Amino acid sequence: MKAATTKKFFQIVDIPDYRYPGNKDAIMDIDFNSVATDCDTKTISLLEAINILGINILNETDGKKTDSSKISMLSGIICDLAELAIATNKISQSAAYSSGYKDAENV
Repeated sequence: MKAATTKKFFQIVDIPDYRYPGNKDAIMDIDFNSVATDCDTKTISLLEAINILGINILNETDGKKTDSSKISMLSGIICDLAELAIATNKISQSAAYSSGYKDAENV
């Protein structure tokens, strides 16, 4: 049996669905469980970063004269981080499903 080589979400542009393999050999090398775990961790980190930025925005605007360019920059970062969190969550869910499906086949 060949060792799994794909373990990080950045190695996958579009995670394949284990049920419908286009290239069975390539899919067998994916450690879906590791990918799901990696993406779960990244999703949590991204959400924590979004929370920290949100608190910083509140502190920046709390009764002070605000720097609109700083607020705009932080808002843009929050939007980007939210999109990344959605992507990592999607990959995590797909990988977790494929991991369970693969395990059910005792592969």
